[in-house]
Amino acid sequence: MDSAKLLSKIERDKARKRIEKYHQKKLGELIEVVYQKIQQFKNGKISAFDADYAVQIYHEQSKELFNFSNTYYPKNSMLPYILELIEQEEKGEWRWTPKERL
Repeated sequence: MDSAKLLSKIERDKARKRIEKYHQKKLGELIEVVYQKIQQFKNGKISAFDADYAVQIYHEQSKELFNFSNTYYPKNSMLPYILELIEQEEKGEWRWTPKERL
């Protein structure tokens, strides 16, 4: 996609829906890690402190993901940029990873 080209209203709506779908997918991946940690806690494999730490890290990661997904979101000229990153991730050429890691 040519990042200099402004998108039409229909193209913007389509781009934003794709970004929202991507955000949901990545958020689900982050939540799954927390779920696994809570399951480990429930099974006595980790302490409540360790489970709580996972929740704290998740909170930071979800903020990072929100910022990544929404920094360019309102700017018509930047929507193609984030769509290109999503396409690169789908091809295995790039991957969004949070700075805060468990």
